[in-house]
Amino acid sequence: MEIIYSKVDEPKKDCALPVMLSDETIMQRKEKVLTKMQERKLDKLVVYCDVEHGNNFSYLIGFFTRFEEALLVIDKSGEMKLVLGNENLNKCSKARVQCSPVHASVLSLPNQPDRKDKSFKELLKEAGISEDLRVGLVGWKHFTSDIENNRQIFDVPSFIVDSIRYIIKDEELLTNETDIFIGENGIRTINNANEIAHYEYGAALASDSMLDAMNLLEEGVSEMELGAMLTQSGQHTNVVTIAASGERFIKGNMFPTANKVKVGDTISSNRYNSTYARYGWSMR
Repeated sequence: MEIIYSKVDEPKKDCALPVMLSDETIMQRKEKVLTKMQERKLDKLVVYCDVEHGNNFSYLIGFFTRFEEALLVIDKSGEMKLVLGNENLNKCSKARVQCSPVHASVLSLPNQPDRKDKSFKELLKEAGISEDLRVGLVGWKHFTSDIENNRQIFDVPSFIVDSIRYIIKDEELLTNETDIFIGENGIRTINNANEIAHYEYGAALASDSMLDAMNLLEEGVSEMELGAMLTQSGQHTNVVTIAASGERFIKGNMFPTANKVKVGDTISSNRYNSTYARYGWSMR
């Protein structure tokens, strides 16, 4: 087979300004959650959040709690409560949906001031968890094993799972319901026009950043210089930025270094941002 090389025009950049999610979109999201809860006869839905596992939480709330953990407790009536640590307690009023705060210092960083008046179980009761309720727990993934009871496997810290089980008494009433969000026909798998425009900013920024890195690529350029092209506009990246030339993971390092591109090197690069759009490439 004959291989013919030719030049093509450089793609045009297409990243514009971010499109914010509208209040109407957020309300649609809330209604989707409540409909799923009704279908599954759930009394409460508890959505977990930390910096790496906050997308189901932020789907309704608008932000994730960064260095602290948090819980969103949704009642089948639509009432919502946010269980927050010390440094995110003041963020409750910033949520995209109306919520009431519950201060649980156990969700804070280590060695932070701790509440001494109420236990974590008491605070969960304050958030609406009570005996004999059917409670769905949402982490960041659902399980699809053919041999396990997937509804009884949880990817949420055990002190949270154990406390909820203790309150509701019957552990069979607590189930993994993460697939409400991301499973087959999950509510996050279908987007309206506003959501598509919102996520397009991330996709366009990722592709434009990748183009900048590719245009900079030449012998003698360092991995750090390439990496600088991949973290632009102050936007959050939710995986480690890859900009590697030649051998990777030397002495366990995952980040770009001062290592310079050499002829014959394998080049690996990616851009992954807060709106979940990813572009990556690898070449020799």
